[in-house]
Amino acid sequence: MTGNDEKEKEALRKCLAKEFETKELGRLKYFLGIEVARSSEGFLISQQKYVTDLLRKTGKLAFQPASTPIDINKKLEEASESPAADREMYQRLVEKLIYLTHTRPDIAFAVSVVSHFMQAPKEAHLHAVNKILHYLKGNPGRGVLFRRNGGMSLDVYTDADYAGSPIDKRSTLGYCTFLGGNLVTWRSKKQNVVARASAEAEFRAMALGICELLWIKIILEDLEIKWE
Repeated sequence: MTGNDEKEKEALRKCLAKEFETKELGRLKYFLGIEVARSSEGFLISQQKYVTDLLRKTGKLAFQPASTPIDINKKLEEASESPAADREMYQRLVEKLIYLTHTRPDIAFAVSVVSHFMQAPKEAHLHAVNKILHYLKGNPGRGVLFRRNGGMSLDVYTDADYAGSPIDKRSTLGYCTFLGGNLVTWRSKKQNVVARASAEAEFRAMALGICELLWIKIILEDLEIKWE
């Protein structure tokens, strides 16, 4: 619960307490694996404990960290000649990594790639998942910082590769939106159709990015927040 009227918040708390069993936990610090740290500069959301627990369960705490979450020069394919991996274990790992992208946009693309092989994973795909885990080992406390800068400009950046998937030749798009210079939403997603030119792939990425911007614009208007 949040707001700028302390009396109204207290009245709402009392109203809720009449109908439900409630407990006042104070300022938000930890919720569903997401940690919130405040300072005079702003606040940081991260999942350090979640990452550490994941590395401990997978036995990766003692491994050397990787500098990148994925090898860009090596395209993941179906790898039909590679031995099959444990599908349930692979799916559990990828699902945990998907949840981690809530505070780690730096692994969004890599997780998007490995999630394409959930139904029939091979050892080559499991190696790619392990590479992401090794990358997380390097900085488990990294997250998203929201600064107190007072600005309310709304910006979106988009990009796309061209026929990046060696399996179906579809392109992968990405976008990120900033409100007041702070990153608020991001996504990496394979496009639904095969682009016939790099310009078409870029245009589809721009269209999706603008849709996201318009959605945020509607939310801000509903909250009566002025934006640039």
